[in-house]
Parts: sequence; structure tokens; C-alpha cells
Amino acid sequence: MSFKEARRVLELYPSLSLRDGLTILARLTFCVRPIMRVLEQHLPEQGLVLDLGCGYGIISHLVSAEYPDRAVIGIDISSRRIELAKRSIDHRENMEFHNADIREVQIPRCDAIMMIDILSILPYRDQEQVMIQCYEKLRDDGVLVIKDTSKSPYWKYAYAYVEDVIKTKLGVYGKEVTRHSSRYWDVGDFLKLLNRIGFRATMIPLKSHLPYPGVFYICHKPVP
Repeated sequence: MSFKEARRVLELYPSLSLRDGLTILARLTFCVRPIMRVLEQHLPEQGLVLDLGCGYGIISHLVSAEYPDRAVIGIDISSRRIELAKRSIDHRENMEFHNADIREVQIPRCDAIMMIDILSILPYRDQEQVMIQCYEKLRDDGVLVIKDTSKSPYWKYAYAYVEDVIKTKLGVYGKEVTRHSSRYWDVGDFLKLLNRIGFRATMIPLKSHLPYPGVFYICHKPVP
């Protein structure tokens, strides 16, 4: 995303602190383009899309702006981030944000679900339970798109892990997030789990020059 485009999104967020502004700007500038490329290939053009672990709502905004027939609901555990996300909505009617733990919230029936860089914050057992609920609440032929960190190549994984620990200790993800240990999956094992839940799942590697071993999991709920 160009700096001009990033500034346009930043203008949606009034009264940002320096930390929040720099965090959003960095994500827009360096991370958003490859994420949006995958999302636009796999999300439906209409219907209800959930953004679980939405943070400031950046991806929610970009997804809802592309197609007016999409409704987007963002959910995040960080009260500070959700408050900023709510202020960014202005008069748009196809978006809403809620402050809740995705392990406890009742997911509504929906057409698609996004989980971008959030799953590894949860313990493994909770990860599985969230994905089971996603499967149950998706409409037939709905899609769950997960972006997460792979354990390969190791040097990228090590870099991402150290950065993640530092950000957590600094409160970048919000005071509610206190994880200090890695809960990443081996790609093969995670695909087996998704298929066992019932999804038809495939993996797409993240195409980026940044030192992050990102992967996307495209998980379709089959039509009976």
C-alpha cells in the first residue's frame, strides 16, 4: 500500500496516540497488501464477514469498502483498540465492532470469517474450540481465512517469535494480551486438524520480502 493510501486510512482514526498511529501506519505500509490480495481472492462479494481479532479494524475497513453488499463485524479483546475502531466507523452502516474475547463470544451465522495474526495468541485447546465454533456457524460453502506464522524457515520463525514477545511485553496488542510463549503450528499438523474438524483446507505461503514466515489457510465448509 502506498503512503498516500495509508494516510487515507489513517484519517479514519481521530485522536490517535503516537504509538497507535505508528503501529497502524507500519501495518498499512508493510503488511496489508499481501493480506488483501489473498482475502479478495477468497472472500464472498456479499454477505456477513466476521473479523475475529480485528485489532484497530484496519482489515475490516478495507474489506467492507471494497464491496458495499458486505457487512463486516470486528471482534477484539483489546478495549483500547476497539474504542478506536468504533470511532473510525463514522456514518458507514455495513460495519460494527465489539470488545470481546473470541473464545467466549457467540459467533453469529455468517458467510466468511477472517483470523489475521491472532490464532497463536490462544492456547492450542482454545484454538481448536474457536475453529470448531467457526465451522458450526459458517453457512454451507462458507470460508474461514486464517493468516498465521509457520515454523519454517526457522530463522524467520525465530525473528517473528522474538518480535512477538517484545510487542506483548510492551502492550502493543493491548493490556488484555499477556502471552509470552509461542503457540504456532507445523503446517502439516494444522491442515490435519482443520480437515478433522470438517473443513476442506489448503495452505498458501505468504509472498513477502519481510522476515516473517507467514502462511494462509483457506478453509471451506463443504456443502452437504
